[in-house]
Amino acid sequence: MNNIQRGALAALLIVIVLIAALAPAGIGFLFAQRSQRHEESERLKTVANAALNRAEDVTRRLSGALWEIGKVAAAPCSPPYLDALRRIALTHEQVRDAGAYDRDGRWQCSSLLGAVSAGTLDGLTLPAPDWRSRDGVMAWYGLARLPGGKTSLVMGRDGFYVAADPSLYVDSLESLGDPASGVGVINTEVSRVIATTPATDAAAILAVYRTARRPAAAPACDCQPYVVRRSASMPLAVVVSAPQQSLRQRARALPWGWLLGGLAAGLLVAGWAAFFIVRRLSPRGQLSDAVRRHQFIVAYQPIVDLGTRRCVGAEALVRWKYHDRIVRPDHFIPLAEHRGLIQAITDQVLDTILLELGEFLKRYPEYYVSVNLSAPDLTTRRFLDVLGPAIARQGVRPQQIRIEATERSFLDADAAKEVISAFRDAGHAVYLDDFGTGYSSLSHLQTFRIDGLKIDKSFVDTIGQDAASSSVASHIIDMAATLDVQVIAEGIEREEQAVYLHARGARFGQGWLFSPPLSAAEFIRYAGKTRGA
Repeated sequence: MNNIQRGALAALLIVIVLIAALAPAGIGFLFAQRSQRHEESERLKTVANAALNRAEDVTRRLSGALWEIGKVAAAPCSPPYLDALRRIALTHEQVRDAGAYDRDGRWQCSSLLGAVSAGTLDGLTLPAPDWRSRDGVMAWYGLARLPGGKTSLVMGRDGFYVAADPSLYVDSLESLGDPASGVGVINTEVSRVIATTPATDAAAILAVYRTARRPAAAPACDCQPYVVRRSASMPLAVVVSAPQQSLRQRARALPWGWLLGGLAAGLLVAGWAAFFIVRRLSPRGQLSDAVRRHQFIVAYQPIVDLGTRRCVGAEALVRWKYHDRIVRPDHFIPLAEHRGLIQAITDQVLDTILLELGEFLKRYPEYYVSVNLSAPDLTTRRFLDVLGPAIARQGVRPQQIRIEATERSFLDADAAKEVISAFRDAGHAVYLDDFGTGYSSLSHLQTFRIDGLKIDKSFVDTIGQDAASSSVASHIIDMAATLDVQVIAEGIEREEQAVYLHARGARFGQGWLFSPPLSAAEFIRYAGKTRGA
């Protein structure tokens, strides 16, 4: 860290300490307000849930009474019919009245007042219904000229009806909360208020409901909180709004204990922030920031056919672009694995491959790109679940994305075996990377079903030299031939190495003899040049 960075850090720490000294009371006040709003919201939710249950129950019971009237066999408005209506009204305590009307909506009879011939109902006609269901049930809200002389909610069908007191929908709800709270029940299909608690403004309740349906159109205001609950089975909704409060009332209701907590929290925040900034400038913090900012790029190491020298694919190599320099993977991959950041980096590598080479791979299905996976993604199906939908969206074939695994990934052999099989079943070839450098490579060949081996550069380097390991590469090739798996030799830098490996049976190779790691555009040009050779 240079002097400029140290000065900036010191200044930032001073600012944080000052903020922590001046702002704790304000922080406590904000938390107090949040606590108050939460308590109010929970209370409103309790009332709203109870109101919706009540509205559904009343509607269900009225519908049941209406269904029973439809089953009455007697002629409409005959004495037996009226007796049946009275029995149904007595059985269903929610029903205030029941009766019949003709096709023009004129009342014919009532369980309370009898038939029209008595003169009581003469001239009463139902207006157009406020709501009509798909199966023919109609509803009128707030009818005043009904038997009993009270405003009623009426549900009718096929010439018969039941009437009820609208207040049934909101009865016994005030005991659940502040009596000053407003509760309204609304028909959602026609946006009509069915019932409200006393002293509740029906127009205001309806406006709140419409605002909740169109939140983008709601004006910015300091309105009282509200909760809207919609029925999943009926065209019903309830709106519960809190009463308006003055600033003094709100302040009195605040849980002031939060203010004392804010004072203590301010001191803790200052210490935590200082620790966080210092940590942010540490290697771990810088790597986390790089993941968050998507600072990783991909270089493509061409893989060639050793016989024809034509490019067949590439290995994706991740690089960290830190400011104006490139950080090598061996400098940050171990830290990323240790700190749990490697999976996010792998996902970014995949996204970059599909962004840069997606169209190329779609156009030329004979090419592939191999991706190195860490142990966490070879012991769970997480990356496979990410990979499948990603390549499907891009139109890339599964066989064009191949998987490279190192022996470190096989510590949990049972889990790795299952995941590797899943990758292969999905069409992705799996290669064992850096083969021969681990202590248990041979046992892994017996345990895991793989498609190929990658000979580590350390064995390729000794080809043609008087070294104990100079013949290891040929033995690996022979072993691969016995197992019927492909061989890719890494780190080929001299022509004699390529000739030797090809003569021993290795079909593919990569290294600086053919090309250094390339950008996506450079790789596409390289592939085209070798394709035309």
